[in-house]
Amino acid sequence: MPLSDAPVPPYDGPRGILHADRHEVAARLFVATFLKQKASRLPRVDVEIPGLSGLQGELAELGGYSVGSFTLFANKQPWAITTQLALECVLIWERASIAARYGDKIVVLEPGMRILVSSEPSAAADRAIARVRPAE
Repeated sequence: MPLSDAPVPPYDGPRGILHADRHEVAARLFVATFLKQKASRLPRVDVEIPGLSGLQGELAELGGYSVGSFTLFANKQPWAITTQLALECVLIWERASIAARYGDKIVVLEPGMRILVSSEPSAAADRAIARVRPAE
């Protein structure tokens, strides 16, 4: 009998996320963060809009670790890695025109809302973000 029925996180801790493909992480983080708010196709101001700390928490969940809610040591690990990667994901979302910074919050744009209400949000997010992936 397994000790836990919790799903296995897709990444193995902060280093696992750090070494993962950034565009893949951005797609996973987008879906993990916003899928639960897909009630409307249009951007809404009455839904909870996460700030950086919300993204850090979601990203840490993808890695199966915790960053805590507050730290005086922002340059310590895993907080620093998680912050860096969350910001990189937001930049990728902005390049893909699916979400954008609005003050200290992140807002899903209309193309992002179409991803979230699609029949396969993960695949749709992958396709949207693949369009901004640099050519190799």
